[in-house]
Amino acid sequence: MNTLTFPSRVVLTSAACAALILSACGGGGEDAGTVASTLDFPLASAISTYETSAHQFNLAGALDGVNYAAGYSLTPGSPGTFEGKPASTAVQIVTLRANGVLQLESSFTNYFLASPYVFYGSVDPVDGAYSVFTQTANVPATARVGQSGALGSATDYADLRKILPTGTSTLTWSLEADSATTALFCLNTVLQGTPSFTGSECYRVNANGVVSGLVLKVNVSGKTLILI
Repeated sequence: MNTLTFPSRVVLTSAACAALILSACGGGGEDAGTVASTLDFPLASAISTYETSAHQFNLAGALDGVNYAAGYSLTPGSPGTFEGKPASTAVQIVTLRANGVLQLESSFTNYFLASPYVFYGSVDPVDGAYSVFTQTANVPATARVGQSGALGSATDYADLRKILPTGTSTLTWSLEADSATTALFCLNTVLQGTPSFTGSECYRVNANGVVSGLVLKVNVSGKTLILI
């Protein structure tokens, strides 16, 4: 059973790569066949369980004759500490290919409090990149399609010394239409920079909190890449 995730740097790293790819591409469109469910969807309880079990998604999409493929995996790790706080950990890996050519391969470790879920930040074990998340609000226990809210902000650094900031972002959540019995629970990141762009990590969830799929969306310069 797949349940919901709180975001880490997967959307940011995917978006950064996709921004370069999309500079020569046209825009993609949303599925016009979505239906707004009237059900209540449990969000907070599902988030608390996700990062303590393994998950894997393989996604694909196309724009202007270019075929994209993304791989996403999550593996629970050993207990650790982050910014002096005891934390659970999970290793997240994301890959992105365009027409079969690898564009991105990134691995990082998430640090979090499991229940109630509080995301602390992440570390890239290869280059040492260090991201600190300041959570200002929690996802509600339940929500309906059309609801949304703030979650917090993140600052990325070159390493754990936090001398050189490399980026800032803000994070919100939203529950979007999908079908009569499911909704897309989206974790939306706005990354400041030139160009600035947004990324959404959306989970197809039913009223029991079970996730049946993942959708990644990247928006840059008015163009959208959707991977399902």
